[in-house]
Amino acid sequence: MDRLDRKILNIAQKDGRIAYAEIGRQVGLSITAVKDRLDKLSSKGVLQHYSVVVAPQNVGYSVLAYVFVAIDDVQSFEGFEKSMIEIPYVQECHHVTGNFNYSLKVLARDLDHLEDLLITRIKMPGIVSRTETTVVLSSVKNTGFVDCVSAEVE
Repeated sequence: MDRLDRKILNIAQKDGRIAYAEIGRQVGLSITAVKDRLDKLSSKGVLQHYSVVVAPQNVGYSVLAYVFVAIDDVQSFEGFEKSMIEIPYVQECHHVTGNFNYSLKVLARDLDHLEDLLITRIKMPGIVSRTETTVVLSSVKNTGFVDCVSAEVE
């Protein structure tokens, strides 16, 4: 992956509906060259998928929280992970280091909904030993993409 590929990735991440012709105009390549590069990046696994990003607050999900989960029995990890995959409100589930085993990114309609999710779906009796929840008040930066060109030079 070269610097031109990284520029193309940056442009495509910012606007997934941008035409190949416009990307080509911005980086100095033909439509075919842009398509070929994106196809190669896709086949290499650099591009995972194309998607539409929905503003959660505009569709009724006004609470964003991070839930840290501790599980004492390592044998329970797989069952916990499978359960989290099944909960649509759990946007991300990461196995992490530190005082907790997992970090979850959770979207909820309101605080009552978050409380219900914690009690009935996340704090699994006999599996989860403790949790800590942080509710996001506001977001200063939430790009959802990697600046491939700047990251390359740091």
